Amino acid sequence: MNQDTSIKWKVSDVFNVFVLTFVLELLLYVVIQAIGLPDFVTDISDNVFLKGIILLFMYLLQVAGMLFPLWFFIIKKYASGWKDFAFKWIGTGKTILWIFMAYIFFLGLSILLIVVFFSLGIEAFGFEKQRSIFEIFGTDPFGIFMAILIALVIAPIIEEIFFRGFVLQTLAKRISPFWGVVLTALIFASVHFEFQSIMPLLILSVVLNIIFVKTKSIWPGILFHVFNNTISFVVLYFIENGYYIVS
Repeated sequence: MNQDTSIKWKVSDVFNVFVLTFVLELLLYVVIQAIGLPDFVTDISDNVFLKGIILLFMYLLQVAGMLFPLWFFIIKKYASGWKDFAFKWIGTGKTILWIFMAYIFFLGLSILLIVVFFSLGIEAFGFEKQRSIFEIFGTDPFGIFMAILIALVIAPIIEEIFFRGFVLQTLAKRISPFWGVVLTALIFASVHFEFQSIMPLLILSVVLNIIFVKTKSIWPGILFHVFNNTISFVVLYFIENGYYIVS
């Protein structure tokens, strides 16, 4: 076992953070359902501004449910700072190179697995269509702005801090890099609860994990995450608006 003392927290702290996160997210879900907020959002779907604000508020509550346990069990307990979550800049050139190589690897591995699955007669297992973000926020200008704010800005930063800067860094240094990559990928893909399209999430997490392990920095992963989400966002936008070729 690789016992690296460069981080202050332990594997047990990861468990504690996940338990409290699960409890808070479950309570949040129960409260939101109890007060009928999802139905209210549906009823006011014509009011794009109010709908967008409420969806943003709900998402920020979910983020708080992730960050509070991290603050309580890690930042407060060990007096940790941002540098402890691997906010170390490795240089613009190296970062761009890692993003480029990682995206080529991501696409190549995705295509390879789809080909293998089809050749085995199991079709595109785990590659089914995800729920479009435009189904949630709509395609009006304000809805698009809110979708960009969440999917291209907030989510990549928060998820990389939590899953790479905290979970992966802990497992890689306290157990081993290999099992850190594997376990973090499984956790990352599972907590999105998109099991019909879990394979792209698994592949994405593996790529992000490898980037972190190799660079020991969270920045390349954040920027790759933003880049990947941007590509997906643009493609979905064109599809939603009918900008595709029909043969």
